[in-house]
Amino acid sequence: MMKEPAAAEIFGDGTPQPGAAVPPTQRARPRRGGAIGAALAFLLFKAKSLLVLLKALPAAKFLVTSLSMLAMVWVEAQRTGVWFAVGFVLMILVHELGHGYAMKRRGVEAGWPVFIPFIGAMISMKNAPRDRDTEADIAYGGPLAGTLVALLAAVVGLALGSRPFLALAYTGFFLNLFNLTPISPLDGGRVAQAFSRRAWIFGAVLLGALFLWTHAPQLLLIALLALPRLFSRAGAQAEAERDALEPAQQRAWAIRYFGLASFLGAALYVSGSLLHRV
Repeated sequence: MMKEPAAAEIFGDGTPQPGAAVPPTQRARPRRGGAIGAALAFLLFKAKSLLVLLKALPAAKFLVTSLSMLAMVWVEAQRTGVWFAVGFVLMILVHELGHGYAMKRRGVEAGWPVFIPFIGAMISMKNAPRDRDTEADIAYGGPLAGTLVALLAAVVGLALGSRPFLALAYTGFFLNLFNLTPISPLDGGRVAQAFSRRAWIFGAVLLGALFLWTHAPQLLLIALLALPRLFSRAGAQAEAERDALEPAQQRAWAIRYFGLASFLGAALYVSGSLLHRV
C-alpha cells in the first residue's frame, strides 16, 4: 500500500476551560499537582528531544523500517510460527520495494517502508505523480513484485514438496489479489482509475461483500480511508481536472490490470488445491 504525499498531526488539549469550577480536592493539594505537571513536562521534553535526535541520525529511517519489521514478525509469529511469519513479512517487503522501484524509475522520491502490525505496510511518496499513467505504474509495481515472489515460493514449495512454502505462496497470491481491489487507497484503485473513473463502484461493493464474509476489521479501516476520496467534492474536481489518458493507454492498463488479476486468481486456486494434496 502506498501513502500519498500528505501528512496531518492531531493535537489533543485536556486543559480545563477558563472559569470552570475547581473541585475542593484539587485546591487542597496544589503542590502535588504542580509536581506531576512538572514531571510530565520534563518527560515530554525528553521524548521530543529523543525524537529530534532520532531523526537526525543517518540510519534513522533504516532503524524505523527494521524495528517495525521485527514488531510485525513478532505479532505474526504468535499466530503462525516464527518461520512463516518471517517469510510473510519478507513477501510484504518485496511488495513495498516494488512500489519503491517504480517510484525511482518514474522520478518520484520514495520514503522507507513502514510496517504496521495487523494492517500491513506502506511506503510514502515525497512528491506527487505527474499524471495518471505514472500513478498507475507506481501502484502496479507492488502487486507485480509481490506476485513474482509468491510465484517463487510456489516453485520452491513444489520442488521440495514443502507445505509451508506452498502456504506462503497461497497467502502471497491472496494478498496481492486483494490489493488489486479497484478502490483507493488499495493499489487496484490507483491502477483502475487509469482506464475507468467508475471502477471504484465495483470495488466498494466487493469490499462490502468481503467484510460481510470475513468480518475483518481491517476492511472497515480501508473503507474509512476511502471515504474522503470518494465523497470529497474537491477531490472529485481535482480528479476531473487531471487529463485522461489516451484510449490506447487506457486499453493497455486494462489489459495489464485484468491480466494480473486473472493470473492471481488462477494461481490462488491452483496453490489452494496443491495445499490439500501435500
